[in-house]
Amino acid sequence: MQKERDPLNLGSLPSVAPVTDGWPAIRAELEQQNQRRHRRRLTGYAASALAIAATVALALGLYVQQPTAGPVEASPQALDSLVSLSQKLENRLRSYRSEMGRMPTETLVYQVELEDLIAQVDEELSMNPNSPELWGQRVNLLLDLSRLYENQLRRDYRHMASL
Repeated sequence: MQKERDPLNLGSLPSVAPVTDGWPAIRAELEQQNQRRHRRRLTGYAASALAIAATVALALGLYVQQPTAGPVEASPQALDSLVSLSQKLENRLRSYRSEMGRMPTETLVYQVELEDLIAQVDEELSMNPNSPELWGQRVNLLLDLSRLYENQLRRDYRHMASL
């Protein structure tokens, strides 16, 4: 009966304590991996935000006519384009919100911050509705928020696909 439970007779070996505890090294490595992953994520957000800002700045540069003297005035078409893009992004965000489930706290913090910034720009736009700079800021913030939702939806999809 003893042979069936312990066919290699390992129970007769003397107990030996490990020379060192490996858990602190494992924990340190896991923390470093988490920090690297967090930095990569933040770098990715920053790079995305810069790319979006550069794209909008380029688009504004193509649409804004600069007179030889005086302040820069935006053409009515440029302002209309920014307002239209803002409306399209608002519709896209409504769609994303309807598809969203629960969001991680970190993502939720970014979302709230972006929505607060959009509310501030909206308040300024209520006082100066023909400002291409403010409309450009609003579009940039909406693009950032849209990217945030897209990334979360992508993560959710990957998670569901892995199940």
